[in-house]
Amino acid sequence: MTQGFRPVGEDEIDAVIALWDRAGMTRPWNPPRDDIEAIRANPKSALLVAFAEGVPVASVAVEDGGHRAWVYYLCADPARQGEGWGRRAMAAAEDWARAHGHTKIQLLVRRSNAPVRGFYERLGYEESAVAVLQKWLDPERERAFRDNPDGH
Repeated sequence: MTQGFRPVGEDEIDAVIALWDRAGMTRPWNPPRDDIEAIRANPKSALLVAFAEGVPVASVAVEDGGHRAWVYYLCADPARQGEGWGRRAMAAAEDWARAHGHTKIQLLVRRSNAPVRGFYERLGYEESAVAVLQKWLDPERERAFRDNPDGH
């Protein structure tokens, strides 16, 4: 695994949520603690985190999706951006995917998020020729999504 990244420990969850908050990763329709618990409970997924001076500075969640791996929650602490943490996080996700026999990685980025799209393109990622479809199964979370202008 890429140097410095390891699975998050139980006693580090609050600090990772704080990192996600600082990086603008949390959304009202996705309670972060619920997502972390689901990632940690799934033996086919991992939440990888890097620390500096005992504080999380980057994270990436990776999940088995059959022949592909999915990446979520990639972020670097805004105070540490430009230090290569995002690239290292993606390298850690790619290492995890290779070690689990995956032939590709997929991820989701809002079309409106040009800087992040550019980041992934510089790493060799490209837009897929498929559309992502969704159906909400939880009306409360759907309402939170629809009521949030950032959700679309």
